[in-house]
Amino acid sequence: MHENTSRRVIFGIPELFYWMNEENRDPQQSEELVNRYEQMIAQNASWYFDIDQLEEIIGYYCDDNKFAQALKVVDYAYTLFPENTDMMLREAQILAGMGHLSRALGRLKELERFESRNEEVLLTMASIYSQLREHQKAIALYRKALELGGEEYEEEINLEIALEYENMDRFDKAIETLQDALTRKPDNETLLYELAYCFEATDRYAECIGYYKAFLDRHPFSFPAWYNLGNAYQKMEKLEESIDAYDYCLAIQADFAPAFYNKAHALFKQEKYHETIQVLEESYTAEPPQAPVYCHIGECFEKLGEYDKALFYYRKSLSLDDTYADSYLGMGMVMDLQGRTSESIALIEKAVSLEPENPDYSLFLAEMLKKLNRFADALEITRNLTERFPENEDVWIDHADLYFCQSDLRTALEVIQEGWQKIPNSAVIGYRKVAYLLESGKKEEAEDLLARLHANEPEGAGELAEYYPAIRQNLMFISLMGSR
Repeated sequence: MHENTSRRVIFGIPELFYWMNEENRDPQQSEELVNRYEQMIAQNASWYFDIDQLEEIIGYYCDDNKFAQALKVVDYAYTLFPENTDMMLREAQILAGMGHLSRALGRLKELERFESRNEEVLLTMASIYSQLREHQKAIALYRKALELGGEEYEEEINLEIALEYENMDRFDKAIETLQDALTRKPDNETLLYELAYCFEATDRYAECIGYYKAFLDRHPFSFPAWYNLGNAYQKMEKLEESIDAYDYCLAIQADFAPAFYNKAHALFKQEKYHETIQVLEESYTAEPPQAPVYCHIGECFEKLGEYDKALFYYRKSLSLDDTYADSYLGMGMVMDLQGRTSESIALIEKAVSLEPENPDYSLFLAEMLKKLNRFADALEITRNLTERFPENEDVWIDHADLYFCQSDLRTALEVIQEGWQKIPNSAVIGYRKVAYLLESGKKEEAEDLLARLHANEPEGAGELAEYYPAIRQNLMFISLMGSR
């Protein structure tokens, strides 16, 4: 399928700390209190509110990100309840929400002197230290909050600790923290997904599979675990196993749309396009189809050579989201396949305008221009891409290829060499240089480079032969391929 994923904060400031008991709040009562408070301000009066009512008003303003108004409520609360520790905490949380982290931290440290066992104070301080990138201090405070009776929020706190480790690139500790938390809360979906993220971020897919298989032996009806297992299998290209895992996930949770989409993706990679379409259509039962689903169906019909159906679904995708670039690209590709390359240009240009930071879209446009013998326009695009995306090997290869197609071998070699200097570990660029050297009559230099590349990246030789079939007559190439 055409492809287009600082870690999030669970304990936001001041939202979660004050609203740990948010479920007990009555929205209508909050609005009435706010109206009464604002009436008091309008009349320049001074009315009595108890501490709970004032917190309710503060919560109302903070829910609406009106932190300045919330801070004024705190100031008014001090006139009624001087030195109230709850108000000191709210003040610190609001200051933090406004980005005044140092002021908030100072207030909290003052409060900590006589509220040292208040887990909400500790959690607020931890979140501020996290934003200040003092992750070790944040972790220490989160752990202290757990020790002081934070069991009610144990899952959230452990997740925060894991996120701190991730921010430190200590994924080993994050994984350890999450696995430990899951032994006590195996039904926590967020922990399961975060653990999968950590395995993926460190390419530990085999370990991920082992963990989720063992987890499922103990909790066989955990649909998130089946889903994450399927994703890990798919990353390792074990597509049949991934499909089986998605099927188990859907057997438990029939309306879990991501499992449909990822199962379809696995089938697509197996070139089972009819089955892919069937699964995507089945996903309609989980949620109404969005633009990407129709686009993927369109691409399946494109692969099947049913171009009219492909165009129908690409258009259907755009009827839901006329900014979905992949569908414009898909329509352009189909029109090219239909021999309507000149008509494809405007569509691919539209895709480029929507995704200017995606070099692949621009490379598709350059390819279409090349087919129309508009080499100058194509070169302008690829030259620009080499400046904007110098670490992208496809950009250099396509730029050099335009010169090669015009028999400008000297410039083609100069471009491919410059690209290799930018990306010295790119075997693909190296093999492309072999073709240019041979075509330029520099056989000895080409064969020396070919031998060195083949010793380290032998699989690239096949791609070289596809691009430059004449290499199949080269005796060294024949010898190297025969030795595999």
